[in-house]
Amino acid sequence: MRLGDSSAEYQRGAKGSRSRWLTPQKTTCGVSLVVVAILAGCGGGSDPAAPATEDVVKRVAIVSPTTQGWKWPTVPTSSSPYSKNQGGDPPGDKRSATLYRQLRGLDLIGSAGSRWQDESKLAHLVVERFGSPADAHSAMRPYREFAHGWAEQTGAVSDGSVGGLGDEAWRIMARGYTEEVTYKWRRADLILEAHIQCLSACRSDIDEAARVWVDAIDREAQGPSP
Repeated sequence: MRLGDSSAEYQRGAKGSRSRWLTPQKTTCGVSLVVVAILAGCGGGSDPAAPATEDVVKRVAIVSPTTQGWKWPTVPTSSSPYSKNQGGDPPGDKRSATLYRQLRGLDLIGSAGSRWQDESKLAHLVVERFGSPADAHSAMRPYREFAHGWAEQTGAVSDGSVGGLGDEAWRIMARGYTEEVTYKWRRADLILEAHIQCLSACRSDIDEAARVWVDAIDREAQGPSP
């Protein structure tokens, strides 16, 4: 599923395409991580007057997961610095190619992301900046369909809209050989995605843990209160 990193590479495997963020373990990734490579070839020209600035994207993309009882690395284990859309080739697998076609013509200006991982869990965060709120809105439905299909490869899927979180927010959970949850939402021309996956038994409810982090990300995206 990800994101704005035009240097992301696809690796073919039993579960289809994977981004360069993934390890050889049986880990999955959020919608954005796969989509970074997809969207790199979908955008038009950038709009310097877009409401969200490059600095906002950079700041939000490093908000660390700090949920109670879940000890995370203090710094990201890997990151994708803010990069502008450079264009790219369509992906080879069927599901990603469908998403690519759905997103063609949308103006993705740039994106940034971070990943935190230890032996028992991983989390990743991606922030994408579009040329307009309308383009960001148009991307949300294809993203959700893609994320749902991706999650179905892991196990039983729960897919629902969520409140109190920007615009068009949704959450997809999957329970199978791993337990994972992905949140995705929009703030004007920004699309944000946060994903947590347990590589062994979760320390506590994964959705509650993720929502604490998601709310912290969203507060940073909105900026300081007046």
